[in-house]
Amino acid sequence: MAGKRMFSLKIIDSDLFLDMPLSSQCLYFHLSMRSDDDGFVDNPKKIIKIIGANDDDLKILITKGFVIIFEKGIIVITHWKINNYIRKDRYKPTMYVEEKEQLQEIINGAYIKSTGCHLVDQRLTSGRPSIGENRLGKVSIDKGRGEREKPPTSLYGQFKNVKLSEEEYNKLQEELKDHTQTMIDKLSRYMESSGKDYKNHYVTILNWYEEDKNKLMNKSDKRKTTSNYDDSPSI
Repeated sequence: MAGKRMFSLKIIDSDLFLDMPLSSQCLYFHLSMRSDDDGFVDNPKKIIKIIGANDDDLKILITKGFVIIFEKGIIVITHWKINNYIRKDRYKPTMYVEEKEQLQEIINGAYIKSTGCHLVDQRLTSGRPSIGENRLGKVSIDKGRGEREKPPTSLYGQFKNVKLSEEEYNKLQEELKDHTQTMIDKLSRYMESSGKDYKNHYVTILNWYEEDKNKLMNKSDKRKTTSNYDDSPSI
C-alpha cells in the first residue's frame, strides 16, 4: 500500500464538503490516508476513536456521499480515483474483492454502488445532499423519489372503458354539471368504436366539453323552452 495520498480540490473545495462540520472533514482526511490502494477502509470505528470524532461524523460522510458503507462495516472513499492516481508498478489491489464487485466506476472516476447508490458527483455542483440532515441516523436510498403515485381509478361510461379517479369524476361533475354523463358516454362510445385510447381521459373529456359546450347549452335551452309549452317528455 502506498504511503502517500492526494486530494482533489474539485472534491474538498466544493460547498457540499465545506458545509460539513470540521470534525467530519477531518475524519474524511484520516480515512483517506488509511485507505488501501482502491480506497477501502476496514476499521473506520477505530479511526473515529483515534482522532476523537464520533459516529455522527461518519454518518454525515455517508449521507453526503463522500464514503460508501457495506454490510460488514467496510467503507470505501467514493471519489478515491479522482483524488488519487497510483502507478501500476506500485498499485496493490484491495483484499475486499466482494465489496469491490458491488461498485461501478462512472465516467469521472467516482464509485457508485451497483444496487443504485445515488450519484454524488451530481450533488457536488448543487451543494445539496439527497438525504436530509435530519435523517443522519438512517442512511437509505429513496428509490421512488420524485415519483408521485397515481390515485386509483374506476371505469365509467357506456362500455366501462373511461378511466377516472374519484377526484377527477367529482371535478367533472362540478364543471360539466348535467352534461357529465353525456361527455363520458361520448368518449366511451368513440373509444369502443374506433379502438383508440387516450393518455388522460379526464383531460380529453374537458377538451371535448369546451368544443361542445355551446351546442350542449343550446340543446338544453331548447328543451327548457319546449317544456314551457308542452308537458310531454323531450327526446
